[in-house]
Amino acid sequence: MADNKAVAERFKEILKGLPEDKRKALYSKLKSLPEDQRQGFMETVIDKASKDTVKKPSKKSSPAPKKRLKKKYRNILIYALIAVIFIGVIGVEVYRNRDKFRRVSVATEATAASIEATSESTEASSETTEAEPTPIPTPSPTPAPTPVPLAEGAPDLTGLVVVIDPGHQMTTSEEEEACASWLSVSKPRCTSGAVGVVTGTTEYDLTLSYAEVMKSYLEQCGATVILTRDTSDVDLSNQERAQIAVDNNADVFIRLHADAANDSMASGIRIYVPDSGSYTSSSVSQGDNYGALLSESTGLSFDQTRQTYLYTGLNYANSIPSFQVSLGFLSNSDDEAVLITEENMVAVAQATSEFCLDFMN
Repeated sequence: MADNKAVAERFKEILKGLPEDKRKALYSKLKSLPEDQRQGFMETVIDKASKDTVKKPSKKSSPAPKKRLKKKYRNILIYALIAVIFIGVIGVEVYRNRDKFRRVSVATEATAASIEATSESTEASSETTEAEPTPIPTPSPTPAPTPVPLAEGAPDLTGLVVVIDPGHQMTTSEEEEACASWLSVSKPRCTSGAVGVVTGTTEYDLTLSYAEVMKSYLEQCGATVILTRDTSDVDLSNQERAQIAVDNNADVFIRLHADAANDSMASGIRIYVPDSGSYTSSSVSQGDNYGALLSESTGLSFDQTRQTYLYTGLNYANSIPSFQVSLGFLSNSDDEAVLITEENMVAVAQATSEFCLDFMN
């Protein structure tokens, strides 16, 4: 088998050619394996794909023998005769029970009329509802599929309100929104994000997985946790995500992302905070604390916290403590291998619980 990079590229090509359900199944299988078994798994998938291509039968078929054609016509005649007999029997029964069928027909027509009237009433109600303005969604997060076990000595976060925004969504919104109320710059409302260079992992699915694990862990610590979304099939702008945090008076707002860069060597954790608002004097040092906790817990490097006006979701939530966390680079194969593991998701949740102690009253 070729070197690791060639295997990864070929595996990625095979994933792209599969239906979405099979692609997700293969990705989940790969993610569940220990790191030392993933290379072998990708090679097995590649070998199977090659064999399936070779074994694919030719579309050209040879003409059937004459004897088989005669047998086929004989069978058709037999089936036709059976059908005629069956139809005749049904006709006799219908004639004998014609009065009963009339009663059933009348009852059916009455039921259909009732259903039609109900449908018209429902449509009228729907038209009334559509005329009302649609409020910004404030979803209550659903628990992670399996409870995340607490580490020994996990902090008590009772009373703390944490809003977590799993970055991006399945489909990029073509509509734009202002990057900040005081800026003339505009950006797409929300995008689909980055894609892993080896496994094809999408950023919008990855951040949702991290958010669900984090929610499960923090709730067990006593915190109230709200996710801005609990599915990837949404159309939720960055302004709306920030507003969910503000409306719920969050003690801390955490936006989860994964990074990507043209330089495949770019690696590590990055944290961004708004360069305006009520917490500019404290947010950088708090971000540095968060980054150090994440680095120690995950093993990925952390440089420093960056203040910026570039992120809409931070600008519109600058009245509360807000942090955008890039958990690693999907454009870096080493970072990606760490990011897709459940162990790293739990490690990030544990580090976040320690960070949240900074916001307890």
